[in-house]
Amino acid sequence: MAVLLDTDLIPPGERADALRAAYDRESPRRAVHLGAGPVRHRVERIALGPGVHLLRTGGSALDVLRTARHTRGDAPEHVAIGLHHHGDAVVSAAGVDADVPVGHLNCVDMTSPYRIAHATANRHDVLILSNRQVGVPVDVVRAAVPALHRSPVYKLVRRHGDGLFPAARASSGESRLLLGAATTSLVRALLTTAAQARSGDEAMDAVLDTRIALHIDAHLADRDLTVDTIAAAHAISVRHLYNVWTRAGREPGPAQWIIERRLERARELLADPGPPGASIASVARRCGFADGSHFSRRFREAFGTSPREWRAAQLTSGGRTP
Repeated sequence: MAVLLDTDLIPPGERADALRAAYDRESPRRAVHLGAGPVRHRVERIALGPGVHLLRTGGSALDVLRTARHTRGDAPEHVAIGLHHHGDAVVSAAGVDADVPVGHLNCVDMTSPYRIAHATANRHDVLILSNRQVGVPVDVVRAAVPALHRSPVYKLVRRHGDGLFPAARASSGESRLLLGAATTSLVRALLTTAAQARSGDEAMDAVLDTRIALHIDAHLADRDLTVDTIAAAHAISVRHLYNVWTRAGREPGPAQWIIERRLERARELLADPGPPGASIASVARRCGFADGSHFSRRFREAFGTSPREWRAAQLTSGGRTP
């Protein structure tokens, strides 16, 4: 094991340059943009065989950027499998921003430009492998990147990754090479099956925005219906939900959409005579509003009349809605 950088051993005024140099000399090369505040970082590296090495990095906020110039400067093709342990992180690649949840695996195709932004103090392990060593072409890696969690071996590889750095640190010589070979085989299985799973789910992804809209309509009475719960129900991040919603051209945003659909549902229910004695408050509850006065205020803002006035007008006109 080699400690590539430990800023605690460097004078404060020299830490920023040392950090940038440590990232830039590692292949594949990258540039670093530091966040505000004191620079504190540690980078450890363990070789697990030819074309395979493991990094453990952690410290203060920073962005790691790999540009087109960097990719041209490194001929061998590489792939990175990361396991995020602490902090907020976002990976940006191919025009898509994706959150990196703590405890989850993520994959980066290092033949293309990307940015990894750590907005807070962070710690993560990154396994960097040559595509040749893994035995998968670039197109398979790129197909696997957005579909990693769909692989049937995802949980197995995630558990393996969680214990990989401590195991590699405790091993040496031939044992470390065997660990690297086993890890490479698991990564090959992960990428291959994830790429295959993606093609099987493309039809579902193509209508994801419609599925989200239908989910909202089916759960309007749920007072806990939020963008967070919708994202969780579809096994996607909130950021991805907003990206899908925006690309589909839906207006307004999903949070406001929930409110507007609730008000439309309430207007429909108020126009229906329904069971005798159904109160305005009961209609509000059926549409996910916990507070009657809040519901009435929102209704008036949206339609220019109170719920009671709307109901009376619709009953007088025979229940016709515009």
